[in-house]
Amino acid sequence: MVARVSDFGISKLLTAYDPVALTKTLGTIGYMAPGFVLTEPEPYGRDKEKNKIVKILTNKVCDVQELSVLPILGMGGLGKTTLAQMVFNDKRVIEHFDPKIWICVSEDFDEKKLIKAIVESMEGKPLGDGMDLAPLQKKLQDMLNGKRYFLVLDDVWNENQEKWDKIKAVLKVGARGASVLATTRLKRVGSIMGTLQPYELSNLSQEDCWLLFMKRAFENQEKINPNLVAIGKEIVKRSGGVPLAAKTLGGLLRFEEQEREWEHIRDC
Repeated sequence: MVARVSDFGISKLLTAYDPVALTKTLGTIGYMAPGFVLTEPEPYGRDKEKNKIVKILTNKVCDVQELSVLPILGMGGLGKTTLAQMVFNDKRVIEHFDPKIWICVSEDFDEKKLIKAIVESMEGKPLGDGMDLAPLQKKLQDMLNGKRYFLVLDDVWNENQEKWDKIKAVLKVGARGASVLATTRLKRVGSIMGTLQPYELSNLSQEDCWLLFMKRAFENQEKINPNLVAIGKEIVKRSGGVPLAAKTLGGLLRFEEQEREWEHIRDC
């Protein structure tokens, strides 16, 4: 296991263990059925950001807009998807919006596929490939018409203004206050999509990164070696405030009890 860890730098760890990066590689659009619960087990350090975003989406300014679009912007591994999940599951959002829809977008920003995925999410079942674009557009608009919906578009990479404008035109049938929350790594995507100022996600504090690391490295252990704790805190400093790096390193060291192996990771 140690050889495996030491072969990776932090940036490689982010790519190798990031499910978002995997989705991007696969290049597919996916949906979640109604009633699903997206949640990061015991997320740390994002409550303040969550509350800010919830207040933005549910305030009176958004409620008079035809369609509000708020991008969450940040580098890979910072926890954009986790934060969006926290917003999605927040009681205030649940009470304010109906329906709520979650779409995993990735690189494949295709109008027909995206609209189809939204319809499938709302219906809770696959449509098949028989419908053309125009009937799909009409079906989605009928489903969204007059509703204050909340749509999450997770992991958007599209930098083509025209493509987004076509999607946006279809979505502009909801009630005042209907909102889209988009996660992206690219500033241009945020500027193309946003009707609201993009929310730039900062690095997680070292204290919260340590909690993430500790949860995975020492889970279900009755006795914890204090020397491993000291070494672990030094390892966490290398995460650079990136939650994914802290979680990945903690997970890889979970079953390693030898101090010298932890020191090897710390020093490599």
